[in-house]
Parts: sequence; structure tokens; C-alpha cells
Amino acid sequence: MEKKPKVLILGTFHMSPSSDLYQTEVDNLQSRTRQQEIREVVDLLKQYKPTKIAVEIVPAEEESLNKKYRDYTTGSFELEMNEVHQLGFRMAAELNHEKVYAIDWMEKGAERRSVGEVYEWAKANQPELFSSLFNWLKQKANDENKESTILDLYCNCNELSEIKKHHQMYVNMARIREINNYVGMDWLIWWYQRNLILFSNIARLATSSDDRIMLIIGAGHVQILYQFLEESGLFELESTMKYLKKSV
Repeated sequence: MEKKPKVLILGTFHMSPSSDLYQTEVDNLQSRTRQQEIREVVDLLKQYKPTKIAVEIVPAEEESLNKKYRDYTTGSFELEMNEVHQLGFRMAAELNHEKVYAIDWMEKGAERRSVGEVYEWAKANQPELFSSLFNWLKQKANDENKESTILDLYCNCNELSEIKKHHQMYVNMARIREINNYVGMDWLIWWYQRNLILFSNIARLATSSDDRIMLIIGAGHVQILYQFLEESGLFELESTMKYLKKSV
């Protein structure tokens, strides 16, 4: 059987403010307790032994990103509070990686409306559909309270049922519309464009069948990216939950 490079996608909440519609708010990530919890997640994920770590940063920023990474490895840079630094930099440094890889894409592309515009249109014009699509996400953000550990949050982000809910929400945004006015599609075409470009950039990183790529990215991307990766036939896909469970 042909050996294929491996890919593991770590779905993440954003540790710093982002453009997401709903934010996971976690108290004092700089505290000793929270830092120990982040340390626990790093140690579990290191068991995957990635050879390359890719992050949700655009390639134009890769040089400055790796300047910070090199400074961190020499002790002259203090990690900022985001998942790229707290997880990506720590794992890469402890596994002696030369760099981390920026693979995101955030150009306007095919977008005709922003996700916020679609959200507001649905709220005003299709309130029942709006509630069915988005209320679970609002509730999820509220439920992820201050008592959840960082490992709890990552397990929740990467449970199969949760990543499927995210994907179903995006697919069903195609139903935000009126006759000959495909409002949801005005943003969805960009979402699919972005994720296909992410897939293309992951494929570009796979230069050896021995590669073990880890991508750290917002949890909403996990299902669609795994779908593209699987359908390409190029990769062996790893389960994130296999490594997040302490019994491994």
C-alpha cells in the first residue's frame, strides 16, 4: 500500500478577539492555572510528532511570523495570547522545527457580501431560519464558561458532532435567500474558495510521504478541510481526539 503523508487538523477557539460572529471568552489565559492547562494540551498534541506545523496566518505574514518564532526560540520574545503562539510556537520549538508555515487566504475573492451582512439580512428577513442556523452557536459560546479547562474546550471543538454542526450551518446558509437573490451564497462562495485554497496550501507543504502535518485553525474549518483532503486521495488523515484523550 502506498505510504501517504499524514494530516491532523486541530480545530481551535480563538484565544484573542477575531472576526468570528461569536467569541469563546476564557478568563485570564495568562494565569498560572490556564498556562498549565495550555501546557497539558501541548504535551498531548506533541504525541502526534508533527514534522510541519501550519497556522491560520496569510503567507504574506510568514516572514514576520517566523522572525517572532526564531526570537522565541532564543528567549528574546514573549509569547502573545493567541493559539498560533501558545500552541504552534511551543510545539514547533520543542520539536526543533526550523519554522512554522502560514497557509491562510483572506483576499476578497468571490465574496459579494460579508458574513456579517448575510447574518443581519437573515435576522431581518428569515428569522426562523436565522434561529435554526445560529442560535446553537450563540448557546455554545455561552456554555463554554469559565469552569471549562483548556483541554475541555479543545475536546469540545474537535468532537465529531461539533465539527459536523459547524459544517451543517455553513451548508444551510445557502438557504438564506429570496427569489433570484441568493444572499447566503454571496458569502458562501468565498468560504468555499478560502477552504479550497487552504487545501491547496496544505498539499503544497506535503513534500514527502513521511510528512506529518498539523494545521491549527478555527474549528469551523475542520469538516470541510478534512472532506477536501480525503477526497483528494493524497493524504492519510489523523484523528485529533485520539491525541487529546489522556488515555493515549
